[in-house]
Amino acid sequence: MEVSLTKLAVILLFPVFSSCSLNYEQNAAVESSAPQFTLRTASFFRYEGNAVSFSLDSPRIEQYSSPSVTYVEDAVFSSYSEDGTLEAKGRCKLLGIGRAGNKDNSELSFYGAVVMEQPEEGMKLEADALKWNRTSGRVASPESSVTTMTKDGLTLEGKGFSARERGAEFSFSSDVSGFIITDDDGTSGEAGR
Repeated sequence: MEVSLTKLAVILLFPVFSSCSLNYEQNAAVESSAPQFTLRTASFFRYEGNAVSFSLDSPRIEQYSSPSVTYVEDAVFSSYSEDGTLEAKGRCKLLGIGRAGNKDNSELSFYGAVVMEQPEEGMKLEADALKWNRTSGRVASPESSVTTMTKDGLTLEGKGFSARERGAEFSFSSDVSGFIITDDDGTSGEAGR
């Protein structure tokens, strides 16, 4: 039986061509998961009316295009009022800034040793994970995640925390415990153990 030279070349080169196409697909997957850009040792300041309204410091920031999200490592951030008063500050191991539609930074996800404070209101949140929707003004933690809220003499801990950005409205979905420290005699009382 005689095999033509053309058939032999096709048979021998077929594995080479098919492996090339596999490599191209693998490279496309790597490119789509690679950041669009990376910034190291970054400090950002947003100005409104010649005054700083927001600051952010991080050793590493990565921007991805698909989906449109920015990740900020070891984020330290502060927000200021129009008169320069510190309204809120915080830190976390990882901050995810997602974009929905035409709204920039409409959802922020905080992960790992999250601490958020509102000094004027005497409020502090500590959690493993929190999500803040800037459009609705809601802050929430996952149902299984423990969040500790401290406000003045009240400290509460529970799972499934949810609150409004402004106002005194908050809730826990389960496993709530805490204590209240009163100024009257300096004693503390249990609240829901």
